[in-house]
Amino acid sequence: MKPLFPTLLLALLPLGVSAATPPTHAQIEAAIMAMIEAEKKPAASAQDLVLQSMFTPRGFDHGPCFASTTVTGAYECLVGMEIGLKNRYRMLRFVTQGMGWAMQRADVDAPVPPRERVRELLIEHLDHRAAAIDDAAAREELRAFQQGLQILAIDDCELHSTEAAEIRCDVTAGDGTERGTDPQTYVFDAQGQWQNAAAEDHR
Repeated sequence: MKPLFPTLLLALLPLGVSAATPPTHAQIEAAIMAMIEAEKKPAASAQDLVLQSMFTPRGFDHGPCFASTTVTGAYECLVGMEIGLKNRYRMLRFVTQGMGWAMQRADVDAPVPPRERVRELLIEHLDHRAAAIDDAAAREELRAFQQGLQILAIDDCELHSTEAAEIRCDVTAGDGTERGTDPQTYVFDAQGQWQNAAAEDHR
């Protein structure tokens, strides 16, 4: 009979990259560059080499990663990069491959913010609006609306633009008597937390 100890020991050891841990910035960049190298065609001329160099991604800007809701163990990350003379942001899906990660797909669906966080951010937005109202009665009416505010739906989340790390969603909210739907635009802070985009960023 074989001893149980080795089996138990193996069960306790981590096996490769944990699906519970998103890829690091370095792993994301390595996966992107590996895919580009795999798809790169041999340069036929010096001009081809120049064009390849110009359009090779650089200057990466990393947003947060979210566990995929469609592929088990995968992560979908907001990544910006310089391509040519422009910045481009994409939602990219990464899957584990051996001891690292591989890019599986580009332009996956944008993440949907948690409902409670959307409520907090909408109240924050309404606070700013209330502060700008001179009429006391109208201001109090808006404050009362905030107290009973509920988020009823969050739909059609997408990258607002490929040129900025912003996600726009149609948010339906109400207080039991009134309801409405408005687009809300979100960005992420350094900790990957959802935040309202600044008013001037709502392009």
